[in-house]
Amino acid sequence: MRVKTLLIIAAATVLMLCAPMTYAQNLLTNGSFETGDFTGWTTGGNFEFTEVTTGAYYDYTGAEDGLYYVVAGPVDSPGSISQSFSDNAGSQYTFSFWLAAVGDDPSSISVNWNGTTVYSANDPNTGGLWQQFSFSETGTGHDTISFSFEDNPGYIALDNVSVSPQSGGTVPEPGSLLLMGSGVLAMAGVIRRKLGR
Repeated sequence: MRVKTLLIIAAATVLMLCAPMTYAQNLLTNGSFETGDFTGWTTGGNFEFTEVTTGAYYDYTGAEDGLYYVVAGPVDSPGSISQSFSDNAGSQYTFSFWLAAVGDDPSSISVNWNGTTVYSANDPNTGGLWQQFSFSETGTGHDTISFSFEDNPGYIALDNVSVSPQSGGTVPEPGSLLLMGSGVLAMAGVIRRKLGR
């Protein structure tokens, strides 16, 4: 019984070590809107015709990540979503998001990190397909990202927003983790032989 418990613990350790880490590293809450709403986000401005939805964006594609994404179509004045989060002052972070747009005229989007614009476009057009935008930013200890949007005749779509630490060699590579996990399993095998079971 004791050997079986050790083998189960060793196997679980290997699985945890080899699992992808990208999801755990996102500092944002509900970055892919998979709660089906704006949980974790602060909404503001003109929020008409803006919602978290599922299904196809026009006739092109569904969500970029998971099932849900944002469609934003405020008319005549912009709406916004924002989120504040804690990080390490002085550390580098990758701020990324996926956008889909069809060049509606007039439409616009502005994306900010602590009030500084990192991306803006009038009548953005990704051909209706998801396109990733990614930026390198420096943490201050407590940061805020925001999206401001307007689309008079239609909708701009947003999904899979993330802020994640840039690798600085502190996270072991998957090959190293696999090697370490194999060592744990080998040790469990030796223990089993010594106990004669």
